[in-house]
Amino acid sequence: MIDEKPRKTLSITRKSASSTAQAENDGNAPTGIKRTGKRIITREQLPDVQKPGIPKKPPKKPNKPTQGKRPRQSLKPKKTPPSELRACELNDSLNGFAVWLQRQPLALGIEKQVFRYIADHHLSASKRVVQRLLYAHTHRRDYLQAVAAGGMRYGLDGQEAEAITAAECDYAGQMLASSSLL
Repeated sequence: MIDEKPRKTLSITRKSASSTAQAENDGNAPTGIKRTGKRIITREQLPDVQKPGIPKKPPKKPNKPTQGKRPRQSLKPKKTPPSELRACELNDSLNGFAVWLQRQPLALGIEKQVFRYIADHHLSASKRVVQRLLYAHTHRRDYLQAVAAGGMRYGLDGQEAEAITAAECDYAGQMLASSSLL
């Protein structure tokens, strides 16, 4: 082990006024200059400093000729996402069916018929696109009015599938009353 000796503490003290007076008398310090330990600088002594309350003027920009500059382009048009394009394409294609175009109540499980139609006609649409399209179609005002009126549900080919239940009629009526649909 290493023997540790206690460390000495360092303390700095300011010289007393009597010792500075002796130094001046000895001639070590130049006469006429007294240093108090603080340096005082006024704003007038500083170069190019803004005075309080007076705003500084920005420097003038040189006039540049506008030749060769292109005019500022307007904002780029927003691009439609591919999923929305596919949904519109599928909707336009399904408008060929009278049941779809007239917004008659669709059979439960209509997604299978829609996917079969997509495969037969070589259309490009994902499951998500079909679900969004069906949601938008079945939440339109005229579709909900047809469901609320009751009657039968139909497949894409126009054949009757099943009857609309009273609970489905009530739900469609509540949807119509609670929100402003298209």
